Amino acid sequence: MNSLVEPGFAKDPPVKLNVNAKILGLVLLILGALGILLDILGLITVLGFCGSFSVYGACSFPIIWTIGNLVALVAAVLVTAGGYRMYQENPQGKEWVVYGLVIRFVGAVISLIGNLTAYSGLVGVSFGGAVIFGLIINLIFFVIIYYLVVVSRFPHQAPLSPPGANAWGGGGGPSAPPPPPMR
Repeated sequence: MNSLVEPGFAKDPPVKLNVNAKILGLVLLILGALGILLDILGLITVLGFCGSFSVYGACSFPIIWTIGNLVALVAAVLVTAGGYRMYQENPQGKEWVVYGLVIRFVGAVISLIGNLTAYSGLVGVSFGGAVIFGLIINLIFFVIIYYLVVVSRFPHQAPLSPPGANAWGGGGGPSAPPPPPMR
Protein backbone atom coordinates (compact mmCIF):
# COMPACT_ATOMS: atom_id res chain seq x y z
CA MET A 1 0.00 0.00 0.00
CA ASN A 2 1.17 3.50 -0.58
CA SER A 3 1.48 6.15 2.10
CA LEU A 4 -1.42 8.22 0.75
CA VAL A 5 -4.00 5.48 1.28
CA GLU A 6 -2.43 3.99 4.43
CA PRO A 7 -0.71 6.91 6.20
CA GLY A 8 1.26 6.39 9.39
CA PHE A 9 -1.49 7.81 11.60
CA ALA A 10 -4.16 5.39 10.31
CA LYS A 11 -3.22 2.65 12.79
CA ASP A 12 -3.12 5.04 15.79
CA PRO A 13 -4.94 8.26 14.81
CA PRO A 14 -4.93 11.31 17.08
CA VAL A 15 -8.75 11.26 17.28
CA LYS A 16 -9.95 7.69 17.56
CA LEU A 17 -13.31 7.45 15.86
CA ASN A 18 -14.97 4.12 15.22
CA VAL A 19 -16.16 4.83 11.69
CA ASN A 20 -17.85 1.94 9.92
CA ALA A 21 -16.37 1.85 6.40
CA LYS A 22 -19.50 0.26 4.97
CA ILE A 23 -21.76 3.06 6.24
CA LEU A 24 -19.22 5.70 5.21
CA GLY A 25 -19.18 4.13 1.74
CA LEU A 26 -22.97 4.50 1.52
CA VAL A 27 -22.75 8.15 2.58
CA LEU A 28 -19.99 8.78 0.00
CA LEU A 29 -22.07 7.01 -2.64
CA ILE A 30 -25.01 9.34 -2.00
CA LEU A 31 -22.86 12.48 -1.77
CA GLY A 32 -20.93 11.43 -4.88
CA ALA A 33 -24.13 10.99 -6.88
CA LEU A 34 -25.23 14.48 -5.83
CA GLY A 35 -21.76 15.76 -6.71
CA ILE A 36 -22.01 14.27 -10.19
CA LEU A 37 -25.33 16.02 -10.78
CA LEU A 38 -23.99 19.34 -9.51
CA ASP A 39 -20.81 18.99 -11.58
CA ILE A 40 -22.87 18.39 -14.72
CA LEU A 41 -24.92 21.50 -13.93
CA GLY A 42 -21.71 23.44 -13.29
CA LEU A 43 -20.28 22.29 -16.60
CA ILE A 44 -23.41 23.46 -18.41
CA THR A 45 -23.12 26.80 -16.60
CA VAL A 46 -19.48 27.23 -17.61
CA LEU A 47 -20.30 26.39 -21.21
CA GLY A 48 -22.99 29.10 -21.17
CA PHE A 49 -20.66 31.64 -19.53
CA CYS A 50 -19.65 33.45 -22.71
CA GLY A 51 -23.21 33.70 -23.93
CA SER A 52 -24.19 35.55 -20.77
CA PHE A 53 -21.31 37.99 -20.72
CA SER A 54 -20.75 38.55 -24.44
CA VAL A 55 -22.62 41.86 -24.06
CA TYR A 56 -19.56 43.25 -22.30
CA GLY A 57 -17.32 42.20 -25.17
CA ALA A 58 -14.66 40.78 -22.88
CA CYS A 59 -15.28 37.06 -23.05
CA SER A 60 -13.15 34.36 -24.49
CA PHE A 61 -14.05 30.70 -24.14
CA PRO A 62 -13.17 29.65 -20.56
CA ILE A 63 -11.20 26.54 -21.55
CA ILE A 64 -9.23 26.24 -18.29
CA TRP A 65 -12.40 26.53 -16.25
CA THR A 66 -14.04 23.85 -18.41
CA ILE A 67 -11.06 21.51 -17.99
CA GLY A 68 -11.21 22.01 -14.22
CA ASN A 69 -14.89 21.13 -14.17
CA LEU A 70 -14.30 18.03 -16.31
CA VAL A 71 -11.54 16.89 -13.94
CA ALA A 72 -13.89 17.47 -10.99
CA LEU A 73 -16.60 15.45 -12.74
CA VAL A 74 -14.21 12.52 -13.31
CA ALA A 75 -13.16 12.72 -9.65
CA ALA A 76 -16.79 12.71 -8.50
CA VAL A 77 -17.39 9.54 -10.52
CA LEU A 78 -14.27 7.97 -8.96
CA VAL A 79 -15.36 8.90 -5.41
CA THR A 80 -18.86 7.56 -6.08
CA ALA A 81 -17.50 4.27 -7.43
CA GLY A 82 -15.14 4.05 -4.45
CA GLY A 83 -18.02 4.67 -2.07
CA TYR A 84 -19.96 1.86 -3.74
CA ARG A 85 -16.98 -0.47 -3.39
CA MET A 86 -16.64 0.47 0.27
CA TYR A 87 -20.34 -0.26 0.74
CA GLN A 88 -19.68 -3.71 -0.78
CA GLU A 89 -16.89 -4.12 1.86
CA ASN A 90 -14.14 -4.03 -0.76
CA PRO A 91 -11.01 -2.38 0.73
CA GLN A 92 -9.98 -1.12 -2.73
CA GLY A 93 -12.87 1.34 -2.50
CA LYS A 94 -10.88 3.34 0.06
CA GLU A 95 -8.10 3.76 -2.51
CA TRP A 96 -10.55 4.97 -5.12
CA VAL A 97 -12.06 7.49 -2.72
CA VAL A 98 -8.65 8.84 -1.67
CA TYR A 99 -7.45 9.14 -5.26
CA GLY A 100 -10.77 10.74 -6.20
CA LEU A 101 -10.34 13.34 -3.45
CA VAL A 102 -6.84 14.18 -4.68
CA ILE A 103 -8.03 14.48 -8.28
CA ARG A 104 -11.00 16.55 -7.10
CA PHE A 105 -8.66 18.99 -5.35
CA VAL A 106 -6.54 19.28 -8.50
CA GLY A 107 -9.73 19.97 -10.46
CA ALA A 108 -10.74 22.63 -7.93
CA VAL A 109 -7.37 24.38 -8.34
CA ILE A 110 -7.66 24.24 -12.15
CA SER A 111 -11.21 25.61 -11.90
CA LEU A 112 -9.96 28.38 -9.63
CA ILE A 113 -7.36 29.43 -12.19
CA GLY A 114 -9.91 29.22 -15.00
CA ASN A 115 -12.48 31.14 -13.00
CA LEU A 116 -10.04 33.92 -12.23
CA THR A 117 -8.90 34.20 -15.85
CA ALA A 118 -12.46 34.07 -17.20
CA TYR A 119 -13.67 36.86 -14.95
CA SER A 120 -10.52 38.97 -15.33
CA GLY A 121 -11.76 40.35 -18.64
CA LEU A 122 -14.99 41.65 -17.14
CA VAL A 123 -14.82 45.21 -15.88
CA GLY A 124 -15.97 45.71 -12.29
CA VAL A 125 -16.32 42.02 -11.47
CA SER A 126 -13.95 40.68 -8.85
CA PHE A 127 -14.57 37.16 -7.61
CA GLY A 128 -10.97 36.42 -6.61
CA GLY A 129 -11.51 36.47 -2.86
CA ALA A 130 -14.71 34.45 -3.02
CA VAL A 131 -13.18 31.82 -5.30
CA ILE A 132 -10.11 31.42 -3.07
CA PHE A 133 -12.35 31.23 0.02
CA GLY A 134 -14.35 28.50 -1.73
CA LEU A 135 -11.14 26.58 -2.42
CA ILE A 136 -10.20 26.77 1.27
CA ILE A 137 -13.65 25.46 2.28
CA ASN A 138 -13.25 22.63 -0.26
CA LEU A 139 -9.83 21.78 1.16
CA ILE A 140 -11.25 21.56 4.70
CA PHE A 141 -14.05 19.31 3.45
CA PHE A 142 -11.59 17.08 1.56
CA VAL A 143 -9.31 16.74 4.61
CA ILE A 144 -12.24 15.71 6.84
CA ILE A 145 -13.46 13.11 4.32
CA TYR A 146 -9.88 11.87 3.82
CA TYR A 147 -9.40 11.43 7.58
CA LEU A 148 -12.69 9.56 7.94
CA VAL A 149 -11.83 7.26 5.04
CA VAL A 150 -8.35 6.32 6.26
CA VAL A 151 -9.43 5.68 9.87
CA SER A 152 -12.62 3.82 8.94
CA ARG A 153 -12.78 0.10 9.56
CA PHE A 154 -14.85 -2.58 7.88
CA PRO A 155 -17.09 -4.71 10.15
CA HIS A 156 -14.63 -7.65 10.12
CA GLN A 157 -11.73 -5.43 11.33
CA ALA A 158 -10.94 -4.57 14.94
CA PRO A 159 -12.26 -1.16 16.09
CA LEU A 160 -9.86 1.66 16.95
CA SER A 161 -11.25 2.24 20.45
CA PRO A 162 -13.06 -0.03 22.92
CA PRO A 163 -16.83 -0.38 22.49
CA GLY A 164 -17.64 1.72 25.58
CA ALA A 165 -15.30 4.57 24.67
CA ASN A 166 -16.59 8.06 24.17
CA ALA A 167 -16.48 9.88 20.86
CA TRP A 168 -12.99 11.26 21.53
CA GLY A 169 -11.40 7.88 22.12
CA GLY A 170 -11.33 7.85 25.91
CA GLY A 171 -11.22 4.72 28.02
CA GLY A 172 -14.08 2.27 28.03
CA GLY A 173 -14.55 2.25 31.80
CA PRO A 174 -17.38 3.84 33.74
CA SER A 175 -17.40 7.59 34.06
CA ALA A 176 -16.58 9.34 37.31
CA PRO A 177 -19.49 10.15 39.63
CA PRO A 178 -20.75 13.73 39.65
CA PRO A 179 -19.22 16.09 42.20
CA PRO A 180 -21.08 16.67 45.46
CA PRO A 181 -23.43 19.67 45.54
CA MET A 182 -21.98 23.01 46.65
CA ARG A 183 -23.27 24.49 49.95
